[in-house]
Amino acid sequence: MTDFASNWSSVFRYAAEHSPFYRERFAGLRDVPPLDRVRPVDKREVSARNEDFLCVPRDRVAEMVTTSGTAGRPLLWMLTKGDLARLSLNERLSFGCVGLTAGDVVLVAVTLDRCFVAGLAYWLGLQELGCTVVRTGMASPALVLDMIERVRPTAIVSVPSFLRIVADTARERGIDLAGGPVRKVSAIGEPVRDVRLAPNTAGSAIGRDWNARVYSTYGVTELAASLCECEAGRGGHLHEELLHVEILDEAGAPVPDGTVGEVVATTFGVEGMPLIRYRTGDCAALYRDACPCGRTSPRLGPVIGRKNHLLKLKGTSVFPSAIAAALDDVPGVGRYVIVAGSDGAGADTVEILVDGAVAPAALREVLQGRTKVAPAVRAAPAEEIERLQMPPNSRKRRWFVDLR
Repeated sequence: MTDFASNWSSVFRYAAEHSPFYRERFAGLRDVPPLDRVRPVDKREVSARNEDFLCVPRDRVAEMVTTSGTAGRPLLWMLTKGDLARLSLNERLSFGCVGLTAGDVVLVAVTLDRCFVAGLAYWLGLQELGCTVVRTGMASPALVLDMIERVRPTAIVSVPSFLRIVADTARERGIDLAGGPVRKVSAIGEPVRDVRLAPNTAGSAIGRDWNARVYSTYGVTELAASLCECEAGRGGHLHEELLHVEILDEAGAPVPDGTVGEVVATTFGVEGMPLIRYRTGDCAALYRDACPCGRTSPRLGPVIGRKNHLLKLKGTSVFPSAIAAALDDVPGVGRYVIVAGSDGAGADTVEILVDGAVAPAALREVLQGRTKVAPAVRAAPAEEIERLQMPPNSRKRRWFVDLR
């Protein structure tokens, strides 16, 4: 059983002594306060005082990574050798939930450069499990297909949108992907389940195209942690010795289990840049009921959107993910990108660029029925959508562009 009180006391005392930010935040406190009495910190505060969260001298920093920058300037995140060992442990535990073992050959089709922590984390964890790792990255669907044929991987780790592009490329080339060797897919960065924990359109399509079991994974750079679901598919299992998660409402109060709110996390065992009650901006639900797999840890459900991405269109609030889910369910819709802007008077605007065989007017009707909003829809060439999805120096394919 994880000793939460001991972990919380340790991170509080360590951060208060070594972090300039937390030394100031906790000045005057002699005793360890209850965690829920500590004011949360958000990404704006962390960005404004980025290096004030560092608890060790620079010569103890072994690795520097950055966040993706989807919500502003990328944060610089520094890890010690101890933090890398913690990261490796986290990923070993997470991939253990997926059921990977030393007998697996795992193709890692994620960004491996550009200061991205995920590729490093997955390599560390898979190595610790004893898996054979094949690092293709995600620049070339053709390379992925070639390596599948040559090395016969049993599992793949990648972003759902890229996995679907690989499947499309396989169809174009007459390659039987479903008859291939991959039987487990660890999907990162984008949801493959809906709020009911059922496979969404992307998750169903990947499972069908690859003839594989699809596992959802949630991770945050600043937390140096990820949560993978098990065979039961009931949410990503939390490793409580490494991370504590709360789900809070708009007022900062906890919500009941199974209710969507903002994911707020506290790291345990971090030497370089520990975080206490960090508001991730992600919206999801936490589940504590028994999991069929026998694990007793809490589980985090799929992220249904980011708090700062919530759109308000003519009095109706909607997450971009709801619009994306509706588009994914329409046959004939190919690649798309949702672009949010402002009308100059404080109201949000949305334009959807779509490459496919469906008329824009028909898509507006579908969106009106599913999401209660009818944003502008424009047919666009694949090249224009590609430029928006993968701008220069981007390390993640994006389907939502926020210009507000």
